[in-house]
Amino acid sequence: MIIGLKSIIFNMKKPGLLARLIIAYIVFIVIIVGLNISLLYVSSRFWKITREMYLVDYRTKDITDHLIDNLISFEEAAKQYLLLRQPVYKDILERKGKEIASQWHSLSPPESARSQVGKRAIDKGEQLWRDFLERFNTQVKHVPEDLRLEDLFTSNSKDIDEIVKQVRTANIEATKAMERKVISLKALGDSTLIFTWWAFGIAISIGLIVPFMLYKKITSDLNAIRLGTRYIAKGNFSYKIHVDTDDELGMLAASFNEMANRLKQLDDMKSEFLSIVSHELKTPLTSMKEAANLLMDGVGGQVSAKQAKLIVIMQQGIDRLLSIITEILELSKLESGMSELNMVPFDLNKLVSTHITEIQPYAESKGIKIKAYYTSSPCTVLVDINKMLEVLTNLTHNAIKYSKSGTEIEVRIHHNENTATVDIKDYGYGIPEGEISLIFEKFYQSKSTRGHSGTGLGLAIAKTIVEAHGGKINVKSTYGKGSTFSFDLPLSG
Repeated sequence: MIIGLKSIIFNMKKPGLLARLIIAYIVFIVIIVGLNISLLYVSSRFWKITREMYLVDYRTKDITDHLIDNLISFEEAAKQYLLLRQPVYKDILERKGKEIASQWHSLSPPESARSQVGKRAIDKGEQLWRDFLERFNTQVKHVPEDLRLEDLFTSNSKDIDEIVKQVRTANIEATKAMERKVISLKALGDSTLIFTWWAFGIAISIGLIVPFMLYKKITSDLNAIRLGTRYIAKGNFSYKIHVDTDDELGMLAASFNEMANRLKQLDDMKSEFLSIVSHELKTPLTSMKEAANLLMDGVGGQVSAKQAKLIVIMQQGIDRLLSIITEILELSKLESGMSELNMVPFDLNKLVSTHITEIQPYAESKGIKIKAYYTSSPCTVLVDINKMLEVLTNLTHNAIKYSKSGTEIEVRIHHNENTATVDIKDYGYGIPEGEISLIFEKFYQSKSTRGHSGTGLGLAIAKTIVEAHGGKINVKSTYGKGSTFSFDLPLSG
């Protein structure tokens, strides 16, 4: 039943949410009406059996009980009258005769509910009574001389006994019929009670299950839309929401997918624009850098101290622009899949050790000490060594840049059965809680660190490289106390 309801309510493309609720309500009403009709049928059956038992069986038993008493009384009065011929006994005979006639009349109409045995017994008893009454009336007028009164009494007694026997048979059949109907009523009552509980249970179940199924379907679609918004918020504009309905939620999902497609087109246009602009700017900037170097070397003539200072400022600006352009081009290649990874198995301990050796002088120049914690055994991962060194450089460089002089940075490697993890922990400024979810976005810089130089692309590049290796990157931070950046990589073999 539940599967049928589900197919009726949810395998429809056209009805909206309101239409589904109306359909579910109609189904519920139909079931309730059906249950009520069934209960009415059971009630009518109960009433019919009770009516038959009272109007036929109980009435037959009551009449036959009185009829037996009247027949016996009639027999006694007949003896006394034939023997004594006193008027008082004649009055008794007339009164009893009328009562017996009335009782036979009450039993004579055929009753469909009466058993065949009971019917035959009543018909036979009534016929015997008529025959007996005819003989008795003859006896009252004239008793045959050759027949003694004792023999007459014996003959009449046998006739009455036979009539009583037939009446008693009808009485017994009526009693049996009542017993059968009582058993039927009990069984019907038990089944009605069970049916009522089942009906109540089904009604409650339908009343709860149908809204629950609607709730489950609606929340499922809403969760799909909510999940889609999360992906879009993270910049994954290729994500599509799958809502298999044409209702309001289906239209919302379709509009959402259309919006995501448009955002993806805009994002692709932006990335392409940045890539083209960066590529076009890189060549003249490189030429400008070479020209500045030549000027500094005195190719254009003697350079004064003031001119040298200006040339240095120009070189620093050019280097900064080239760095930004290089990062933009690299991120563009990574996102477009044009940057191929040269994957080789390598011990992560050696990779981190090499990186720390390279960056240690820069850390010491800032008054910061780097501590490394390695695994006791080789921790082999499949990596592009240069790309992974770039990830380590970006994360460690940020840790140094945003830490206070005299503090430490901890680099720790650990692993489980399937994954190796690198934690880079600093005791610097930390990141405000509201900005943690945004720091891996392109060009984003925390408000608390905007006094420091940077393009806002380093973490985005690190995230893209780690994910290209099949890993994940995340951060935990307490504002004012420091941050821990961690990334996971699948173990090799």
